[in-house]
Amino acid sequence: MNTNDADANLAALLQEIDLPERAYELAVNRYKDLAAWIARPESELASYDSHVFVQGSFALGTAIRPINEGEEYDLDFTCKLRRDVSRETHTQQQVKALLGQELDAYRTARRIQKPLEEKNRCWRLEYRDELPFHMDVVPGIRADENRRTVLRERMEVAGVNAAIAQEAARRALWITDIRDPQYRLLNPNWPSSNPGGYQLWFTSRLQEVRKSVFAEAQVDPVPIFRSKAPLQQVVQLLKRHRDLMFKESPDRKPVSVILTTVAGSAYQAGDSLSATMAKVLEAFERIRSSNTDEILNPVNPHENFADRWTRPDCVHLRLKANFHMWISEARRDFGAIMSIESAQRFVEVAKSALAVKVSDQAIRHMDTGAPASPHVYVPSSAPPRPWAR
Repeated sequence: MNTNDADANLAALLQEIDLPERAYELAVNRYKDLAAWIARPESELASYDSHVFVQGSFALGTAIRPINEGEEYDLDFTCKLRRDVSRETHTQQQVKALLGQELDAYRTARRIQKPLEEKNRCWRLEYRDELPFHMDVVPGIRADENRRTVLRERMEVAGVNAAIAQEAARRALWITDIRDPQYRLLNPNWPSSNPGGYQLWFTSRLQEVRKSVFAEAQVDPVPIFRSKAPLQQVVQLLKRHRDLMFKESPDRKPVSVILTTVAGSAYQAGDSLSATMAKVLEAFERIRSSNTDEILNPVNPHENFADRWTRPDCVHLRLKANFHMWISEARRDFGAIMSIESAQRFVEVAKSALAVKVSDQAIRHMDTGAPASPHVYVPSSAPPRPWAR
């Protein structure tokens, strides 16, 4: 099978797993509404110069439809307090309580029936527009200059472009975690996170521009969800395959940040969709063959995304073994998908490997040899609201 046919097969699957346009519209509306609520003058957070931004798959342009009809869409935010708050003035518990108070007031004002739920690092707010959503909102404060310097130096040693490393480090945060023994005490050792920096790194992998220009211009990472790069599309396909494979045991599935990081590191801008899939699968196979226990965070190379593989409390989940098993299954299934020429066989594999019912239109494209509608990545020249950081 030639490259165009392999691209067409993968594109046909993407048409069925990508989010409906209405899901993005509803997510944007909810983001704007929540951000306006938190920014209002009467807010308990007003004096802290709070700033809400999107993180996770919606921010990266890699969100997909849930496997099960009616399953909730996951929308992740960070609420960063940028003024008059530090590890010397507030405990993690106090910062989280400030955000929780405002989210509970928002829930009441918008007549959301389900109570606010506290998670380890975030607050969860569940609501229903036309589609069911839940919002996970992580509270955070700006990292100090020393922390930014440490992160920048670590990234540069790991080979990240200096300008990108500096801008990514600038976005670093201290966040809250109820599992921290010092959670209720004034303490300088808070958990750290950097979703904005990770988003910047991922976006820099997408764009066919000089990385130094991109970073020095300090353009915030902008998710592109109407037209996407092959990297984003491959991550979507891999996530769908994983979700189906671990449908009955989701706590054992490979986490999305590992899939996204490996794919982002392997990607070469300008490659076709099928070439990108092949390179990413080869990268996963190298990880499996090496038997490594490390998948490092590109914006903090001292953080291991795979640390749960060897943690005593996670041994029963067999996370590393399941990751390796998924790699083998993904290589087999996507290898078949990219080489199948029979429309009927393609329909069968799409259903078994991804639970995708291929549209009649896509099947006609295969039968006639007509190209599938292209998904072209178009870099943004300016960060539109509300997705800009």
